[in-house]
Amino acid sequence: MSSSLYLLVSEGPTDILVIDKIAKKIAKDQNKQIEIRELSPQKDATTNRYPSHGWEEVRRWCRLYGNTTNMQPNSFEAIAAKRKSWKQQIAIANADGLIIQIDTDIVEYIEDLTPKFSGSTKRSRKNFAQKALLHWLGEATTPNKIYFLLSTSSTETWILAAHDRAEEVFNDLPSGFDFEDIQDVIERLFKLGYASYIDPETQKQKLKKDLNTYKHHAIKIVDNLTRVRSECEEVKKLVSILT
Repeated sequence: MSSSLYLLVSEGPTDILVIDKIAKKIAKDQNKQIEIRELSPQKDATTNRYPSHGWEEVRRWCRLYGNTTNMQPNSFEAIAAKRKSWKQQIAIANADGLIIQIDTDIVEYIEDLTPKFSGSTKRSRKNFAQKALLHWLGEATTPNKIYFLLSTSSTETWILAAHDRAEEVFNDLPSGFDFEDIQDVIERLFKLGYASYIDPETQKQKLKKDLNTYKHHAIKIVDNLTRVRSECEEVKKLVSILT
């Protein structure tokens, strides 16, 4: 039985969960072994919990293990990172590649790349996110064995795309709509009955994102993977990478 290993840097544990479930589905269908090994965030061995993590932590990881760093060149952290660059981590693990995932709904917050984001389409979001990742890694072009997974606008879009276009929640959208152009993804998930809570600070409704809840969302995606892959470019890309 053939096997493959991909290292993963992502925004958070729910993204790890979804990507891992997709990998397991592909592995089962193709009678092969596919391992997704998380680099960042990593579960704490003592608490069995993940640390707080988001796109800024992805940026930090890329800066730390890429070709450039903003730290003092002789600092302990910089020296340690140099000895364990992303290339070396792939080599040490004998991995087939490194997947770096971020949601493109955060591009407006990126301020260390000029000119700042000013687009309005999903393509402009993906292009800007890719430029940012390359900038953080200190690379001019996408290196061999690095795969960018630029969720549009977030992996929650993948959950929504697991639903049939004929469902009532999509009745207000034009025929032939693009799932990746939908701006109110979370609100539509609320309408579909996905678990939510009221944030005590903002008093706004938010999607529950604990891992137990997201296991069901990941299963929904996997059970409808053919549909989701046809609707979401990044899922299609992920399947292509893993196969």
